[in-house]
Amino acid sequence: MKYPKAVVFDLDYTLWPCWCDVHIELPIKNHRPDEIVDSYGYKLKLYKDVPGIIKELKDNGVTIISASRTPTVHIAKELISHIKIDNIPMKDYFHSSQWGTGSKTRHIKNAAKELGLEKELANGEFILYDDEYRNKDVNSIGCKFVYLRDTDYGLTRELFEKGLKEYN
Repeated sequence: MKYPKAVVFDLDYTLWPCWCDVHIELPIKNHRPDEIVDSYGYKLKLYKDVPGIIKELKDNGVTIISASRTPTVHIAKELISHIKIDNIPMKDYFHSSQWGTGSKTRHIKNAAKELGLEKELANGEFILYDDEYRNKDVNSIGCKFVYLRDTDYGLTRELFEKGLKEYN
């Protein structure tokens, strides 16, 4: 199976089962390398299939981008700094993180510009995995949209492969 040049992930309810601006209260600390606990004792880790998917993309030279509308950028930074995949902070897997209010199209365009991948974006070599259907507008900039309808499971292996098949 051929991979795209870049895969973009939403954060909340795509990579983990919460909204970081609603459910997480700083400070946080590691409960285990792959799980954090916040100041109220709320434990959070990535959805089950996410670590393997991210490692697979890294191993295949795919550019990995995060894009989130979170208004609490400082909390998202803390989460990806503390949650580890194979004892490596999750932040080290991302080539670009575009967060804050505004559209995903803007986030993705900014990442493409930052990474020198504007041509690849225009050529349709990006995929966004996201739980919010309103973000399907990224199709207008050349980014394939994969809707993660059921937020109970977030990004699953099945949905990841579905996106790759549609890309191919």
